Amino acid sequence: MRQGSYTVASTKNDTIPLLVTVQMMSETGCTIGETSVNAIACADDVALMSENPAELQLLINIAAEYSQNHHYLLQPQKSVVLQIEPSNRKKQSKSVNLTLNENPMPVVDKSPHLGILRSTSSKNSQNETTDQNITKSRRAAYSLMSAGLHGENGLDPITSLHLIKTFIQPILTYGLEVILPTSSNLLKLEKFQKQLLKRIMSLPICTPDPSIYILSGFLPIEAQIDQKALILFNNICRQDNSNLEKKLAIRQLTVKDQSSNSWFISIKKMIFKYGLPSPLQLLNCAPKKFQWKRTVQIAVYKYWKEAIISSGKSYMSLRHLNIDAYNPGEFHHLLDINTTNDPTRETTRLAIKLKLVTGTYILQNKRFRYTENETPICKLCDQGDETLCHFLLDCQILEPIRQKYFHQIDEILHLISKDNFRTLSSHDKIQIILDCTLHYTGLKGNSENIVKLDAICRQMSYALHIARYRSLDIKRK
Repeated sequence: MRQGSYTVASTKNDTIPLLVTVQMMSETGCTIGETSVNAIACADDVALMSENPAELQLLINIAAEYSQNHHYLLQPQKSVVLQIEPSNRKKQSKSVNLTLNENPMPVVDKSPHLGILRSTSSKNSQNETTDQNITKSRRAAYSLMSAGLHGENGLDPITSLHLIKTFIQPILTYGLEVILPTSSNLLKLEKFQKQLLKRIMSLPICTPDPSIYILSGFLPIEAQIDQKALILFNNICRQDNSNLEKKLAIRQLTVKDQSSNSWFISIKKMIFKYGLPSPLQLLNCAPKKFQWKRTVQIAVYKYWKEAIISSGKSYMSLRHLNIDAYNPGEFHHLLDINTTNDPTRETTRLAIKLKLVTGTYILQNKRFRYTENETPICKLCDQGDETLCHFLLDCQILEPIRQKYFHQIDEILHLISKDNFRTLSSHDKIQIILDCTLHYTGLKGNSENIVKLDAICRQMSYALHIARYRSLDIKRK
């Protein structure tokens, strides 16, 4: 779209006849190629656009006269002038003086239009809308804290993640499929989402990012925006050839090259990224709405599933997590605690289990690497370095607690694979305690025996954690 000054006017009545009147003046206002885009509306919001202040005043007069003839008022607080500066113009243009019903219209540097903050440049619009969405999402998250949307002492992770998906994600990504934020804004959005998910699952900020998606089943913000943008493009393809958006789509995809900043060129790159049919083919023969949604979902899920699994396998700290179990839209089986009548206690236990499986639980050998005057020796038994293996299997101080749970684990393993837990190697024992589906790759995470085994291992991990901290407190005293 060409750069120019435009007015955003909010009305209380149907605006379609007004648009017909304005757009009949094809020589007035902005054009893209031979397509007039001098007046754009949705519901009762109208945007009048022109590169010439005199022409823009004429369009405003038409809107004002139309409102008087049909006995409704244009909102003076929302009727503002936003002067957009072209990217190739070094000097700032002079401010314009426009009037509505003989009253001067304020010139602003940003204004909301259909929930999107429009500013004096495309870059500023992206920055302002991104910051606005993050602020609104943070407020929505805070408003749900009273319902239990917080860490260890709140709702169980699966319920909390459902709340995020239902009430926070739509706010965070609202309107972004239209402006397609740059990489810097995507990083800000992604940072907010990752921090929120880590807090909900009671994980520290240093937790590897792929593990957050693997456990929650969420997609990165970029994937969510891509999916919405591709669905929006299909809505344009399914319109009549006389429709304004479809005319622009055909024109831009035919005339513009890959270096263009056009929205349609970005969609073209997105389509090639996910291996979908060419945009011109979609314009000529648009698939049905639900068929296209399903096609896009499969393509996006496949692309990001491969990317996240590949990224996750590069982290040594995630070697005990079944990374291949990641399916976008599905929660990891480790988050399933529906077998208990006390979800609050199980949520607290789960937090320790997730720290262990993601490699973020602080043991003495890790503390030794980053803290002066510390040794890797276990402070409980003083017999060897306190590694994950030592904590879960070898520490003699924790042996009485450990043996009680080993007996229960052995009973369930006999039902699953006839294995004897006590005769397995240390690596296999640790893997079964943290994520047994990686050891028994043929088992489904939601089977009854797997759920029971996860529950026992979760209780054992928490019991060892509590005993360790109590013993350390006694020693300090």
